[in-house]
Amino acid sequence: MTKGARDIADMSKDNESRNTPGTGAPDPHAPVAGESFVRRHWSLVFLVYLPFYFISWLYRRPETLEVVASLAGLVFFLGLFASIHVRKGPPRLWQVLAIFAVGMALSPFKSTWSVYTIYAMAYGARLAPRRLALRMLIGMEVVVLLIGVLFLRDAWPIWTSGLLFGAITGFATLMQADIERKNEALAIAHEEVRALASTAERERISRDLHDLLGHTLTLVAVKAELAARLVSRDAAAAEREMQAVAAAAREALSEVRTAVVGMKGASLAFELDKARQALAAAGVETTVSALTADGHPGQEAVLAMALREGVTNVIRHAGASRCEISLSPSASELVLTIADNGPGGRLVEGSGLKGMRSRLTAIGGTLEVKSDKAGTRLVATAPLRAPGEVVS
Repeated sequence: MTKGARDIADMSKDNESRNTPGTGAPDPHAPVAGESFVRRHWSLVFLVYLPFYFISWLYRRPETLEVVASLAGLVFFLGLFASIHVRKGPPRLWQVLAIFAVGMALSPFKSTWSVYTIYAMAYGARLAPRRLALRMLIGMEVVVLLIGVLFLRDAWPIWTSGLLFGAITGFATLMQADIERKNEALAIAHEEVRALASTAERERISRDLHDLLGHTLTLVAVKAELAARLVSRDAAAAEREMQAVAAAAREALSEVRTAVVGMKGASLAFELDKARQALAAAGVETTVSALTADGHPGQEAVLAMALREGVTNVIRHAGASRCEISLSPSASELVLTIADNGPGGRLVEGSGLKGMRSRLTAIGGTLEVKSDKAGTRLVATAPLRAPGEVVS
């Protein structure tokens, strides 16, 4: 399996296990295969704080009204806790206010009612948006302070501890929620980067296969037609042409395999030789003027693909009888020129020219195509250094 295929398969598996249906974003609350019960229900551990409410009953006898009210408040709170836990997302505003109201309703009794306000502040810190969470935390702190100062001065240890631990718990939870939101955003960005990388890989393979197969199949078609014309006149020559067709097919298979795994190393000298053969087989007189381009394999590979596509276009579309190919390296760039004497005219860029332009742009090069009555002229330039590279 190729690297690009593995990336696509991995991304598909990740999307199936983590993405919310109908979206490209990962769902942070979706169950993960193999996840333990403890990890899925870890928030249940926070129920350990509930017994603190009943500590005062160890050294005093509560009245019947307090017992009934406390048990009713406990049941109501557990229902709210379960609804938040089952939802697996941030709590709703009414749930936070309801938990806070339980604490306020039990404040006339001597029990540690501030346990419920601390729960409310912890949940309030997870409200969205963050501005609402911050306002809720401050608002609940102010309410507890006012109730304590105005009505419960003699029970100051209860409400002051509620203020202190509520602030610590609430703002710690707020920071944790901030970190979780950033992690979720990073996870989404990571998935987008992977998707873009996979898309870019598919586009690269598409461009390469288009250029490889387009050129080779054109050569095969031309040579097969030539062999068909020769078979009745010169069987030996026809056989040679068909052998050339077979060789071109085998070579194309090898090139396709190389392109798919992303290890292209196209040689300009090799492509120039193939260009001569293809143009000669198509009856196009060819003049090649090429200086050496050794020592620049990256630029040479891109220009080799450009040469292949350009020659394929001359054979398929130009209707030319003569073609001139020149390669002129300079101190800063390589310049490939392909000019034919076809009728020219209005030029519409297809996928081949677009792919060529994309490859050249990626290495900081340019592509210019001019078509008029004098013919079509294609000029591709590739800098000898990558964009931003500093010469020492």
